[in-house]
Amino acid sequence: MDQEAKDRFSEIANLPDEEIILDEAALLVAAEIQENVDIPHYLSLMANLADKFERTQEASLGVSVNSVLDFIHVTEGFTGNAADYYDPENSYLNRVIDTKQGIPISLALIHISLGARLGVPVYGINFPRHFLVSYGSDNPVIVDPFAGRILSKPDCATLLKQIFRGKAVLQEEYFTPATNRDVLLRLLNNLKEIFWKKKSWRESKACIELQLLLLPNDAGCNVQLGAVYEMQGNVHLARHTYTEVLYASDDEYMRQTASQRLLALERKAKTLH
Repeated sequence: MDQEAKDRFSEIANLPDEEIILDEAALLVAAEIQENVDIPHYLSLMANLADKFERTQEASLGVSVNSVLDFIHVTEGFTGNAADYYDPENSYLNRVIDTKQGIPISLALIHISLGARLGVPVYGINFPRHFLVSYGSDNPVIVDPFAGRILSKPDCATLLKQIFRGKAVLQEEYFTPATNRDVLLRLLNNLKEIFWKKKSWRESKACIELQLLLLPNDAGCNVQLGAVYEMQGNVHLARHTYTEVLYASDDEYMRQTASQRLLALERKAKTLH
């Protein structure tokens, strides 16, 4: 990400939550990892989608959830990429717009962004391990953006059992609307997990740094940042980062984790010498 784009993400991170424009922020996340992401171009494509939808609707009928679902998933052909679910490109909004494939949270961004342009309230839902969206706040309609279908509460219970192999019970708290920051943090967390498993430390670090713009001084993110420095062989920065967590955080578990990492670094240094 060039400095101008990073500064813009920092500006967005400091906005009141309701003023965060999710599709712009998500494109900036993609630009942190990829090169030459034309953010204005992709924002214009999202605006064009909204214009196209409005041209296909009869004004007297208004906007229904089914009409939006049909437009996104049938007319435009957006779908879940089940064949290559963990490809990082599924999390880059520009690539989702290009390929019309993604994962639940990136496809949710299509719903949320289109809804914002149409004046339809669409919210993210931090459902465990499978991001959902909610149309409306009174008597909300729950939608699975990966499958492009409306879900009843029993459907959600079935989905949860499939995810956790029958070892989970549906809770009402699972349907709490996600804040815009929640959406961005989860998007970044998904990417970070993919890169961490691949030992792609530069990309992991980029995700953590953006998360820290959204959650300044978060102890968990800083411990992870220290771990990345370790993996990159930068013992000095790792020690400095863990020490800051140890002395500045109120999170006892993270302080203990930072202390353990510091001890491990000392043992490693003694072994080497």
